[in-house]
Amino acid sequence: MAKKKNKGIMQVLMVITYKGFPIYVRMINEDVFIWDVISDGQLFSSYLVITPVKGQKKLSKGEKDEVIKMCYAGAAATIDNILGVELSDKEQDMLDKFEQAKLNIKKGEA
Repeated sequence: MAKKKNKGIMQVLMVITYKGFPIYVRMINEDVFIWDVISDGQLFSSYLVITPVKGQKKLSKGEKDEVIKMCYAGAAATIDNILGVELSDKEQDMLDKFEQAKLNIKKGEA
C-alpha cells in the first residue's frame, strides 16, 4: 500500500530578519496567514483569513505571494513602531491600506 504524504496543517512560508528582528510568516490550512515578531520576550502577531474566490479551491501562487507581502508589511510596521521609527507618508499610506484591507476581509467585502 502506498504511503500518503502528510502535509500537515501549518506551513512556514517565510523567515526573514528586518532591522535585527526575526519575522515568521506561516499558513494554517489554506486560508489563515499569520505573522509573528518576537521582541524582548514578547510575541507580536496578527493574522489574515484569505479564502479563494468563488469557483477556486485554493489560492493561486500569486495570491499567496501577495498575502505574504501583506504579512511582511504588517510585521515590519510593528517593528518600526517598537523601535519608535516615524513612518514616511508612503509607508503610512501602505499601512493604512493594509489595515483597511483587514477590515474589509473581516466584513467579508474582500
